Amino acid sequence: MSNSDCQRRVRPLYDWEITEAGKVFGDSLHYGRIRIHECATWADAIDRLGRRLKKQAPPGPEEHNSVTLGYHCYFPVSLPDRLVPPGDPLDYYMPWLIHELTHAWQYQHTGWTYLVRALAAQFRYGPAAYDFGGEAKLIKCRQNHWTITNFNPEQQGDIARYYYYGLRSTNAIDEPNKQNALSAYKPYIGDIQGTG
Repeated sequence: MSNSDCQRRVRPLYDWEITEAGKVFGDSLHYGRIRIHECATWADAIDRLGRRLKKQAPPGPEEHNSVTLGYHCYFPVSLPDRLVPPGDPLDYYMPWLIHELTHAWQYQHTGWTYLVRALAAQFRYGPAAYDFGGEAKLIKCRQNHWTITNFNPEQQGDIARYYYYGLRSTNAIDEPNKQNALSAYKPYIGDIQGTG
């Protein structure tokens, strides 16, 4: 859907989105409080302004920015109204939503502190603010007694996003290999769910 076809709306999470998000957040997120704001073009405008101020290249036509303020997730596009199959061109939307729901989870558990920490990470590290170091670093950090809270809010969001994406991936040869590939993420997902 092009931005010109986008119609602004505010909605609760779809039931299927709650089911999918539950694979990451379990019962640790107040799903009923979440509101999805679709076609909030100001989220992209903030990104373009930030890039201009930092003298970075503008985003490409298909690059979008979302913002989560408290329990409100703002997307500059319409999100799919159904779960698309892995490999579908729109398959990235649900992992994107998982990242934003991580910010709502952070808000629920730490208040507005998450927003200050997320903005500080973005200003300090730029695009690298999202880089949590991959599976090897997750394992090493856990061995050093790190929990999800040792990562900045953007890294936390991408840990959740990549875990969810791995759950949906069709690249694993079989379920045991998929579970082994996700094992680096599971302790941190346990932290999010309150079971870690």
